[in-house]
Amino acid sequence: MKKAKENFWEKIFQYPSFSTRFWTTLSIILFFFFVITYILLFRTNFIEGTSNRISFLNLIIQGATFILGIFAAYYALRQLVETRFIGLDEAGMQELKRQHYSRAFDKWKEAFFIRPDITIFTNMCESLLLIGDYDTFDHYIKISENTDSIFKKGIDQEISDQIIISYLKSIRNLLVKNQGEAEKSLIKIIELIKKDGLPRLNWDFIDLQTSRAYQDLNGECKNIAENLISYLSGNMIPIRKIDFENKNFASQIVSLVESETK
Repeated sequence: MKKAKENFWEKIFQYPSFSTRFWTTLSIILFFFFVITYILLFRTNFIEGTSNRISFLNLIIQGATFILGIFAAYYALRQLVETRFIGLDEAGMQELKRQHYSRAFDKWKEAFFIRPDITIFTNMCESLLLIGDYDTFDHYIKISENTDSIFKKGIDQEISDQIIISYLKSIRNLLVKNQGEAEKSLIKIIELIKKDGLPRLNWDFIDLQTSRAYQDLNGECKNIAENLISYLSGNMIPIRKIDFENKNFASQIVSLVESETK
């Protein structure tokens, strides 16, 4: 069983929020600042003469004020950026529900450049599929597959993230009727689920299903897409699930009512 690593702050505080870390760091810096100033002024002969000491003390105060101003500006900027990030995410979701896919992508792209969040990334990639911009989709998928990036390491930590990205890659190929490439992602999904079980994905498939791109899809690729969504939703009957996991991806879904009738 893997144990999550604790960073420096987690070893000190139970919940090291940004505010906690900020004020702790600032307090430590100011403490050492004043200790060094006290030692130089009153415990050593490093600075001689009252006027020189006063000048030095004024310089120290100006330096401390400058440092405090930098920290205060950073803190204010961080809070502003975080508020902007949340607002962009909410705006992107609203545009998606209105089926304004290009606007949704623009909102999520800006949010992604603020913070490389996996949920923002997957929403952004889905909006590209709904637009039909497959080249840009491929570009961002390459970012997620870059083994040297912190973003890639974050994805590898969660099975649900790997499944969603593989799902998006499969749908991308199904929408252009590239069934062979789609099946590669399907096989990976099945392997992940067989190994660790189907996790809670917290993913809304209805956005894809109500899109024009999905509704225009037909033939075996449409059947595969429907089967995949049913599989990831956990709605497949056991017999059909076994059939799907045996790589019979395109067969028609048999409903529970029909199976009981037979």
